[in-house]
Amino acid sequence: MKSLDSGSSNMGSSNTSSSNMSSSVAGIGSSGTSTSNTSPFKKLGDIFIPLLPGFVIAGLCAGFASLLAQFMPDYGTIPFWNAVHTVLNLVNTSFTTYLSAWIGFSAAKCFGCSQICGGMLGMTTCLDGINKLSSIVGLYNEASPLTSILRTGSGGVMTVIFGVWLLSAVEGFLHKKMNKTLDVVVTPFIAFLVCLLPCIFVFMPIFGFISNVLCGVLEFLTTNESLAVRLVSGYICAALFLPANLFGLQFAFIALYAIQLESTGSITLYPVLAMAGASQVGAGISVMFKAKRYGDDDLRAAAAGGILPGMMGIGSALLYGVTVPHSKVFLTTCLGAGFGGAFIVAAKVGCAGWGPSGLLALPLMTEGAGSPVASIVNYLLGLAVACMAGFFLTSLLVKEKDLQN
Repeated sequence: MKSLDSGSSNMGSSNTSSSNMSSSVAGIGSSGTSTSNTSPFKKLGDIFIPLLPGFVIAGLCAGFASLLAQFMPDYGTIPFWNAVHTVLNLVNTSFTTYLSAWIGFSAAKCFGCSQICGGMLGMTTCLDGINKLSSIVGLYNEASPLTSILRTGSGGVMTVIFGVWLLSAVEGFLHKKMNKTLDVVVTPFIAFLVCLLPCIFVFMPIFGFISNVLCGVLEFLTTNESLAVRLVSGYICAALFLPANLFGLQFAFIALYAIQLESTGSITLYPVLAMAGASQVGAGISVMFKAKRYGDDDLRAAAAGGILPGMMGIGSALLYGVTVPHSKVFLTTCLGAGFGGAFIVAAKVGCAGWGPSGLLALPLMTEGAGSPVASIVNYLLGLAVACMAGFFLTSLLVKEKDLQN
C-alpha cells in the first residue's frame, strides 16, 4: 500500500519523488522537474507529482464533508457544523474548480516555458466564455451541452498538457529570434496568442472526444451492471498494475485518475489499483514467517520492517526488499491483488481524490455506491481480501529456494 506519487509503485499508489522518486506517504514534497528526460510517462510524473498535495487535501476535505453530512443530516441548522461543512467544501472547490490552471502552471514548469502563461492557458479552457465562443462559431449544442463539439472543460487534462507543450515550443522558437530588449514582454504575449486558438479549436474538441471515450471505458469496466464483467475487469486491472508500473506506466494512471475526477467528480479506478499494496503486505507477512523458519534473518528483517509502513501506504521497503527481488513473491502479490480488485469493483467503491493508499486512504473512499460510510467499509474489506489473498498465495506457492538470492 504505497503512496501514489512514487516512481515505481506498489499497486495502490506511489511515493512522491525527488530524484529517486521516494518520499512521504501523503505526497508532501514534489519532484524536481527534469526537462532532459524524454520519457512521456516521466513527464506526466513531473507534471502531476507537485500537485499531489492538492489532490490529497481536496480529496480529504471532500471525504470529511460527505461523512459530516452522513452522520449529521441536520448540520445546516447548527452554525458551527454548517461553517465546518462550508469550509471543507471551499477547500475542495478551490482546487478542483481550477484544476486546469494548476496543471497548466505545473506543465509549464516541466516544459520550461512561462509558468503564469501555462496557468492562464489552462484557466482559459475551464471558463464559461468557451461555451459562448462555441455558440458563436456554431459548435455548441444548447439542447444537450454535454454532447457539444466544443464546451467548457473539453479535453481537460490532456488539452492543457498539449496546449502548454505547444506554448513551450513556440516560446523557445521566439526566444531565439526575438531581440533581447523586447523578449521579456513580446515573446510571452505572442506565444500565448498563437497557441490559444489551436488549443481551443483543435486540442479541446479532439481530446474532449478522447477523454469521453476513456471515461466511458473506465465506467464500463468498474461500474458495469454485469457483475461478471466487473469481477473480471477488477481482477485484471489490479493484478497487472504492478507490472505496468515496473515498465514506467504509473504516471499514465495518475493522468487517468485526473481525467476521471474532472469528468465525473469521483474516481473508480484508484481504489481498485490500491489493492496491490494490501496484497504486498500479506505477501510480506508470509515471507517474514518463512524467513524466520528458514533462518534468513536479513530477509525477515526486511519484510518485518516494511509491513507497518506498507499498511499505511508506504510500500517501497517491501517492494524493493521483498517483492521485486523474488519473482515468485512478485507473482503471488499480483495474483492476490486481483482478488482485492475484484471485490472493490463488485462493491462499486469510489473515491473523492487520491494520494495515500492503504489505511490512510479511508477518508477518501466516500464516493461509492450507497452511503459514504458503506463505501469506506467496503474499501476496508477490499484491503483485507487482498491482504489475505497475498498471504495465502505466498504461503502456498513460495518455497525456501524461491527466497534465496
